[in-house]
Amino acid sequence: MKLWQRWRTPLLIFTFVNVLFVSSRVLLDSNIGKRKVTPFTFPATVPLPQWQQVASQPLPDRIVEQEPYGKVAFPGRRYQYKQNSLLLNIDLRYELNTVGDGQQAIADNLNLSFPTNRSPLQIRRNPQLGDYAVFVHQQKAYLNACINSRGGSTVTPSQFDANRLRYDFQFQRIAFWLLGRQELRDNRCIWTHLSLPLNQPVPEAYSTLEQAWFSWYKWWSSRFPPI
Repeated sequence: MKLWQRWRTPLLIFTFVNVLFVSSRVLLDSNIGKRKVTPFTFPATVPLPQWQQVASQPLPDRIVEQEPYGKVAFPGRRYQYKQNSLLLNIDLRYELNTVGDGQQAIADNLNLSFPTNRSPLQIRRNPQLGDYAVFVHQQKAYLNACINSRGGSTVTPSQFDANRLRYDFQFQRIAFWLLGRQELRDNRCIWTHLSLPLNQPVPEAYSTLEQAWFSWYKWWSSRFPPI
């Protein structure tokens, strides 16, 4: 007897039992399919090595209609740090269902927009941490990235999708998705925008931002909000 014939009946029984279980849960549990947003508030202080925090204030919530949650508020916060004569701003925005488009996030969160065919964003990669973008605009140097729930940082939709395909399609998440407890893809993101006045040559400004970003990412990657 071929191997597949030997296992065909147990597999059919397993599939039937699972379908029966999921169907009964859907019929008996009125909460199946409902999505709840876990409230999240950014902390007032975040340590950043070699920098002194001098200010922190919440940003106005972005209120949007977003399936399958309905009307939701995206919280944000601005942190300010000082190192000698340098003043570093870090703006954060927590988003539930992003597509991972860094240029759109810059437009939404910083109110900066650029023609698609003349984008100033330079995408860089750190092998241990992931991808990010740097650019200069109006005498300021910027670094921008999306901190993912799983996987390295990203700045483009294709990078974000690659993380979702690699980390989200796992047995436990599929089981919770079948039960209606969570989305199959975890499209959450902490959009991070670092900036400082351009009081030094551009390469040095980028290096300063990168060193701050590497420490910032390591702190947040282990403290990503629970789903």
